[in-house]
Amino acid sequence: VPSFGRHLIEVSNFLSEREFQALKETAGGQLEGERVNIAGHKRGTTISYARLRCAAPAVVAFYRSATLNQFISSIVGEAIEPTPLHDESSCSLLVYDRPADRIGWHYDHNFYNGRHFTALLSLENRNSVTGELSNARLIVKDGNAAVTVPTPPNTFVLFEGAQIRHQVTALAKDERRVILSMTFCTDPSSTRLMDFERRVKDIAYFGLRALWRRS
Repeated sequence: VPSFGRHLIEVSNFLSEREFQALKETAGGQLEGERVNIAGHKRGTTISYARLRCAAPAVVAFYRSATLNQFISSIVGEAIEPTPLHDESSCSLLVYDRPADRIGWHYDHNFYNGRHFTALLSLENRNSVTGELSNARLIVKDGNAAVTVPTPPNTFVLFEGAQIRHQVTALAKDERRVILSMTFCTDPSSTRLMDFERRVKDIAYFGLRALWRRS
């Protein structure tokens, strides 16, 4: 079991080739997302948990699978569970498919009573001309140093978002990056104030309509 002492781990070739291709194919369907452009901070499309539950149930089944939840629990040393259905970021697809799509430095703030974790599975990350990885890089702050976390396809990254400041650098022309983003918590209960703060945060992913999404 990888050590979680730095609040972050990465696992290459996380799924078998058959499992990975099946998940990638499901996630690559014609799914409608919310495109957001926040000047100087974020550009990209997010496909919400609600949409995935309707149009890509296999993706949601992977997120909620006992195997994945048990693996993450073994890493962090505590029992975890998926975050609630009303949290549109519980399980979502992050799609970067236009030049300059990116997200600036941020934490994944915790809006629950328990510890909160972000898991990323890279489904696609390429330059269609060169066949190499895209220019989009996941970069985390490790003390005063900025460290690149490689995310070729089928790489799994788990981190405690409130502890890890991170960004994704800008995409270039002819590039595409698709990430399955999943969140887990040791205690997914919250207060009304926490719930409102979470919806304000979700504006960066789902636009202003996130304010009206309630539990």
